[in-house]
Amino acid sequence: MTDPTLPRIVYLALGGTIASATSGDPRDCGAVPRIAARDLLAGVPAIAQVARVEARQLGMVPSPSLDFDDVQRALDAARDAVGSGASGVVLSQGTDTIEETAYLLDLAWDRPEPLVVTGAMRHASSPGADGPANLLAAVCVAAAPAAVGRGVLVVLDDEVHAAGTVRKTHTSSTGAFASPGSGPLGRVTEGSPVFHA
Repeated sequence: MTDPTLPRIVYLALGGTIASATSGDPRDCGAVPRIAARDLLAGVPAIAQVARVEARQLGMVPSPSLDFDDVQRALDAARDAVGSGASGVVLSQGTDTIEETAYLLDLAWDRPEPLVVTGAMRHASSPGADGPANLLAAVCVAAAPAAVGRGVLVVLDDEVHAAGTVRKTHTSSTGAFASPGSGPLGRVTEGSPVFHA
């Protein structure tokens, strides 16, 4: 049973590598988005110690297939979530377009509640898949009072980046995201977000 005093977070999912897995059939060409938001949450039981999270599936596509309508749908859903009392929102998607999506969302996000974008560099079937840790860290940030009023944030590899400065700097490393010239805003250390600025 989830503690009713924990903050309420809405988790919106668009697909991407974090939701991707192989079918197990060697004839298949690779990992594709196939894991639903509720199943991603169920795979990270520690999240229930941080927040009451409600999952909503917005799409199931790889990041190169995202378009403006997908981003608008995510923005509308995030606004509805905080309008109905959520303390924050987490959005997961593919990493190829995270910096563009986050920047676009940040231009339009006019609420103090945190909107946190995350994803994964390794699909769920690969050794060392980073999606569960990134999802947990994103929820920790979305639920943190210190994240209020900071606009749209990007959280991967336990680093917290501002939407306006984050860049994908590597094609496969789990530490692919950086904020050149400014560095991350903070880190998630043992489940607690610590902001540097």
